[in-house]
Amino acid sequence: MAVRNPHRLASAGPIDPASGFPAWFQDGNGVRLAPVTAPDPLAPAIGEIPNPTGSVTYPTNFPEEVFYYMAEARLEVGGNGVVGRARVIMALEAAFQGNGLPDYASTMAMAPKPHLGVVFARLRVRIDDLRPRTKFVIRHPYGETDEFESDDRGRIFETCDLGVAEGNMQRVLVTGEIAPFLTWAAGMPAGYIGDGASERQVTGGPFRNHVEIAGSGIGQGSAHAVGADLVRSDLFTVQGRRFGTVPNSPVATAPDLRVSTAEFRLSKNEFRIGGTVAPISFAGGSNVVTLSINGATLGHAFPDATGAWDFRGAQPGSNPSAPTSGSLVQATSSSGQSATASLAVRN
Repeated sequence: MAVRNPHRLASAGPIDPASGFPAWFQDGNGVRLAPVTAPDPLAPAIGEIPNPTGSVTYPTNFPEEVFYYMAEARLEVGGNGVVGRARVIMALEAAFQGNGLPDYASTMAMAPKPHLGVVFARLRVRIDDLRPRTKFVIRHPYGETDEFESDDRGRIFETCDLGVAEGNMQRVLVTGEIAPFLTWAAGMPAGYIGDGASERQVTGGPFRNHVEIAGSGIGQGSAHAVGADLVRSDLFTVQGRRFGTVPNSPVATAPDLRVSTAEFRLSKNEFRIGGTVAPISFAGGSNVVTLSINGATLGHAFPDATGAWDFRGAQPGSNPSAPTSGSLVQATSSSGQSATASLAVRN
């Protein structure tokens, strides 16, 4: 049975007349965070914006979603003969709905309608390579989930909106369960509660300051195992800029593209390639990553709000032979950066 968080945010700031979102939210510990509406190297999670180097203007150059707060834990999982991964994300964010969206492909001709904005507290869980059709429970700083069952491929992807405010933006104070904010336990950058990228221990969780996942065999082969059926991590990336902090200017460097995983799973006949890219968006759209192997295109990967991207796909062509270990995998971002990796072939 799920364990819900009784704690709530303490207060919200005045509404920004341009975007319709509160200028800040404050938790019960007195931590007051502002929305990140322009690229900031210490607060990298941000939605797509047409021109990240230009002035933020609603609605012509405004992110599709903005984050007041985000914390993420990543864990290794096992039990299915391979080492998989889990991502547990907790956030307080703002976005648009209906014709009020800055969806630049379809709505720019429409009049902006700030009242169609929405603020919500969210828990998102994504886990790969679990035992198929097996039940798992996630215990996190803000409570405990119901049992989630992995699908036929051993995957779980669940999004729980734990408080939504539409129209009356302060409604999230009554319903939002992502509170209080987690902060680095030590060494916070001035004006921030974390740097949005480095994994650190945290403080502030009303139930615990770690994430653990329990279920049959999940600890087998995992570096985060604390038993055959349990994995745990107390390291998080945390993003949040304190209200009143002058944002850091983005560093003027070439885009950065990295490939962290390049595998082909024989048992699933599937490529699994992942990494990170920056900037997350650029003038004209998202910084899409194109993947190829030995010169043959595999497909495309789309970065999330943190810049992480992930590709899953089969061999191109009809009845292809399995790739060999050491084959060259190449990733190319829309902004022109490229990176290569050597393919590992696994069962």
